[in-house]
This record gives sequence, structure tokens and C-alpha cells, in this order.
Amino acid sequence: MGVERVGDRLFITVPRRRYGIPSTLNYINLRENKGVLSPALRPYPNFFEATQLINVYRTRADQCHRLWMVDTGMLELPVNKQQKRAPSIVVFDLNTNRQIIRYEFKSADLPAANTPTGLASITVDITGDCRDAYAYVPDLTTNGIIVFSLRDMDSWRLTHNYFSFNPLRGNLRIAGQSFQWNDGIFSIALSRPSTSGCRKAYFHPLISTQEFEISTCKLKNKTASSDPRFFQDFNYIGDKGDNTQTTMHDVHGETEVMFFAEMGRDAVTCWNTNLPFLPSNVEVLAQSESKLSYPSDLHVTGNEVWVMANKLPKFGYSRLDPNEYNFFVHR
Repeated sequence: MGVERVGDRLFITVPRRRYGIPSTLNYINLRENKGVLSPALRPYPNFFEATQLINVYRTRADQCHRLWMVDTGMLELPVNKQQKRAPSIVVFDLNTNRQIIRYEFKSADLPAANTPTGLASITVDITGDCRDAYAYVPDLTTNGIIVFSLRDMDSWRLTHNYFSFNPLRGNLRIAGQSFQWNDGIFSIALSRPSTSGCRKAYFHPLISTQEFEISTCKLKNKTASSDPRFFQDFNYIGDKGDNTQTTMHDVHGETEVMFFAEMGRDAVTCWNTNLPFLPSNVEVLAQSESKLSYPSDLHVTGNEVWVMANKLPKFGYSRLDPNEYNFFVHR
């Protein structure tokens, strides 16, 4: 489901949504497997410690050489969902390959029993000291953002109508399957910081073609939501147009170009954030019904864009054909 490159390591997540998955967080050594078509996944950091992670969807590395993720703690088996551990933010030190943080979300962060199923991504925000880090966790199931402060070891939840899905964009046909979804806020992408140290946090629901933004200084302020004008601080940016529903997106800091993993068009697209957010300003960079069917993750690493595609709707509503390639990592 998730892909993240850090040096010679390519981290690959395999959420536990069926029986028989020994490790949800894995990696490939790119140097050792150069030219290998389908290299085996290694449990990270090792097999024993990997079993302590229950269910991870996506990871993000920071500039302090740490790997962040949400362990939902839930086995998402089709007819037998089991909450094995408390949903938590987990952080590894990539220098030592040791887990250094497991922060369990507070009950106020999790308004419903099914909320953990929606904690499918994480965005890390550091503008100075490595200890002064924040993580933003979208909740696509019960429509919220959980903000975590590393310095304070505290978290708080924010809600807004912009986090909800757009019912007019819920009819989909992907990987040969026709279906209707209602996933809310899915991805948060950050601009480079302004002179004030604030960034723009761009976000969108999965079932939407619209994009929104809020200042990270508002997200970091745990009392900001008590201000009656708080809801007016969220901004509507625009609409990409028909069939542009997007999973993950990210911003290239130097150029301020945003990249989108569009499930609606089986495509990777881009938009210069200095231009109006209009369909005419969104360019298709790559498109393939076979190799980009449900692009589940996208991340900008340096001057590279890494994308995972996995034919998820076919996995969910039919079955994958083991005689063809179903999982792709693109650079």
C-alpha cells in the first residue's frame, strides 16, 4: 500500500487485510537488488520486532532520519476485524533501526470504534529543531485530523466540513470494478515554510475532486478550534474536474509543484501551486490502466517522485490474477 525511499532502502507496507501476512512493514535494499524484477520483502527492522506492528498503511521519513507511521492496531479481516493494540503513532530511528516512540492516541482522538480503519496516512512537519516535530494524521472514516506534538507528547483532534466526502464524486470505475465509496480526508501535503515559519497544509477527501488548505500554525495551536472564527481559516482552493479523485499528494519544495496520485484517471498529475487551481493547470505526467491502477501512495523524495500502484478495487471486489503483475513501484 505504501512506498517510501530512504537512501538504499525502499520501505513497503502490506496492511493486514487478509490472513497470511507475516509483516506489515517491510523494506527492499535497492543497492543489493539492483536490476531484480520482483525482490523479496524483508520485515523491518527484523522479523521479531516486525510482529509488534499490527497494521501500517503508509510511512513518512523526516530530515532527522526517523521513520513515522500509524499502527492502526487493527486486523482488518473481511468478516473478523480485531483491535489487537491501541492505535498509535510509531517512530523508528533509522540510524539504529530501533523503535523510539509509540504514542497511543487518546480516547478523544478516536470518536468511533471504526475510526482506526481511517488512519491510513501521516504527514510530518519540522521547521527547526528535531524535537519540535508535529505529525498530522487524517481520519478518512470519521472525518477529522489528529495533530500530534512530539515535544509535548500530546495530541488533539480537529473537525471541519471540508474533511467530508463529496457525494457527487462517489461513483467510481477502477480496475474493471464499479463501486461507490465515501472516504473523507485522505492526504495532507505541506508547502515550504513562510518567513513566519507557517506552512500551507493542502488536503482533500479521497471522494472529492476539490482541494483545500489551512495554515499549519492553526493546526499546531491546540486551542485554535475554540475560536469562533476557526472554521473560516480553512480555504477552498478549487476543483480539478471530473474523474480526478486522488489518493496521496505531495509538494516538491524547491519548485512548489504539487504531484497527485489520481485513482480516477489511473494517473500521476501535477500542478504549479503558484497558478490558479484549475483543470487547465493540472498536467497528466503518466497514465496507465495496467500499471497505475489505483495509485495508492505518492511521495516526493529529493528530486524524485515515488509511486505505488496496487489495483486495490480488484483486490476488494473481485480477486487479483496471480498470473499477472498487480503491484508496481514507479520512480
